[in-house]
Amino acid sequence: MLLNSILFILFLTSIILDDLRIIGTVFFVELFLNIFLNKNLLNNIKKLRVLLYIYLGTFIVQILSTQEGEVVFKIFSVYITKPALENFFINFLRIINLIMLSWLVSKKCSIFNHFGEYKVIIENVIELVPEVFVMFRKRMSLKRFFKHILKKIKI
Repeated sequence: MLLNSILFILFLTSIILDDLRIIGTVFFVELFLNIFLNKNLLNNIKKLRVLLYIYLGTFIVQILSTQEGEVVFKIFSVYITKPALENFFINFLRIINLIMLSWLVSKKCSIFNHFGEYKVIIENVIELVPEVFVMFRKRMSLKRFFKHILKKIKI
């Protein structure tokens, strides 16, 4: 549950923020999680090669579309500017972050294999939260209350 919350925060950070340093930090956090939790990381990286070629093709379009700002260097009559490079790296890291998050969330990843038994128990407890209020209204004894909950969870 906590890991899912962390992944959700990383997802929102990747989508909402435009600061290159923050998105770069999220990239390294996700890379660290993938190295330690994803058994299929090498296979996933091999599949990513085709996408990288396609995305490098869009790099040219992004460079050509942003010609304003501080010029970093000039190739023939094309100016490569600092805002164009920043825009490219932000978008590139955003896409890679989303891909790495999808690898972590996929069922093939070992995250849910490690916490699978506990995940079922936590889901059962969350489903029983409304029932707790009904039992309090019935003024059920504490002993019967815990027996009822444990029967539902099936520990």
